[in-house]
Amino acid sequence: MSKKNLIANLVLYIFISTTIYAADIKSINLLIESKDYKSASEEIEKLLISDSDDPQLLFIKGVLFSEMGKQNEAIKVFEDLSKSHPNLPEPYNNLAVLYAQKGDFLAAKNALEKAIKTHPSYSTAHVNLGDLYTRMASESYNQALQIDKSNQSAKTKLSLIKRLFNFQPIGKNVALKISEENEKAESESNLNAPITINPSQVNEFIESWKTAWSSKDFDNYINHYSLDFMNNKNQNYEKWKKFRKPRIIYKDEIFIEISNLYFEVQKETVEVSFNQTYKSNNISSTSKKTLILKNENGVLKIINEIS
Repeated sequence: MSKKNLIANLVLYIFISTTIYAADIKSINLLIESKDYKSASEEIEKLLISDSDDPQLLFIKGVLFSEMGKQNEAIKVFEDLSKSHPNLPEPYNNLAVLYAQKGDFLAAKNALEKAIKTHPSYSTAHVNLGDLYTRMASESYNQALQIDKSNQSAKTKLSLIKRLFNFQPIGKNVALKISEENEKAESESNLNAPITINPSQVNEFIESWKTAWSSKDFDNYINHYSLDFMNNKNQNYEKWKKFRKPRIIYKDEIFIEISNLYFEVQKETVEVSFNQTYKSNNISSTSKKTLILKNENGVLKIINEIS
């Protein structure tokens, strides 16, 4: 099973560390994205000198090994991290991806179940577990059921998370996840307060938007957009709706793939950027896209789309 089939989306998240400047983290991730692995490794090791047990740095080190194709080294890092910081679901998730790449589906299943037990609302682990069950079933019945390699929807698409986003630093060696009860209370206290977003919310929103588009469910697709929508071409909501409808409902089929998703939370909006691969009929294109999201009464809506 190829790495390409396993990793459909490389999801990127930003966090602020008490021991490492956000600029350092961003710089390291940019080095990894540009495949400058040597420089990224040097930066990580330099920062680890001052804090050898920082979970965020160790996590990125594991991601770096994975990107370099050093599976065994990556597994060792994530295994150690899951032992030293068992409350974090992301190391378990990445262990599952790496185990699955090696064909050890049982170990992958166990790792994902631990991720979900640690963080029951962790959507990525739930999605990965479902995909893993599908893959395990196809392996069991591979003499009777053959996956069509051209059918993108049939391929296992485990997601390798590239940054920690449930890490809440309390002290050097303590990491706790935000309680769901507190999140709910804060959300209900002021729906229109400056936006506070759990990264999984953004991931789920983008996945829902993509699914509605690729399934040609136009009503659901357009419902992801705010009535206050206005893009850089001066298309408001009604113009955008009129412009997009024939480009969706009249297609024979639509395939959308999103990778390298990255977002920044502003005071009242979330800016989401990603690489988009689009295929439909005789059209095939890859482009950079940015969506500006706004919290409208507790629901994310797109207020601008830039491509």
